[in-house]
Amino acid sequence: METYDKWILEGYKYFAEVGPVKLTIKELSRKAGLARTSFHYYFENKDDFFDQLIEHHMDEVRKFGEMATQNKSRVTEGIIHSMQTLSTGISFHVQLFMHRELEKFNRAYLKGHQINFENGILEWFLDFFELKLSKEKEDSKKAFLLFVDVLNSRFSNLMQTKKAGISFSSLFFDVVQDFKVMLRAYCNQQS
Repeated sequence: METYDKWILEGYKYFAEVGPVKLTIKELSRKAGLARTSFHYYFENKDDFFDQLIEHHMDEVRKFGEMATQNKSRVTEGIIHSMQTLSTGISFHVQLFMHRELEKFNRAYLKGHQINFENGILEWFLDFFELKLSKEKEDSKKAFLLFVDVLNSRFSNLMQTKKAGISFSSLFFDVVQDFKVMLRAYCNQQS
């Protein structure tokens, strides 16, 4: 494996684990088994490194969306499979969510969802929750983002408390059920 790739892959896992604030080049160097001096050969600084990690993450988001929506009739199973296969990417995305107060990470968080929209996740969402919204309308995107914000809040809690035995996919189904209850309550209120 090339040194650059090793920095990116180890950095991706490390960022997913600790987030941008706690990530140190010294610890990353130790985890990757690389000399710290080589870091500056490939990256101007930590900020440049984060930019390149985010680009790598966008490639992972594309893989997630393609994998999740490959079989339109079984998208839910595809999402679960994608969550299990690409769990580091989910943890990375949760770190973006947890650090949205920093503009760079907020933009990346939203860009990831835009990529998912392009891959058909929005259509799955509207169909799955039986929402009578047009996929072109901003209301459908807002509803989806509310769902993923709730989902990422739960994922964030899971990561911070390190609850053993709970997977992203089982938590996903819990959030789906909760979201269905919230939608029914909201629809009943509107009637």
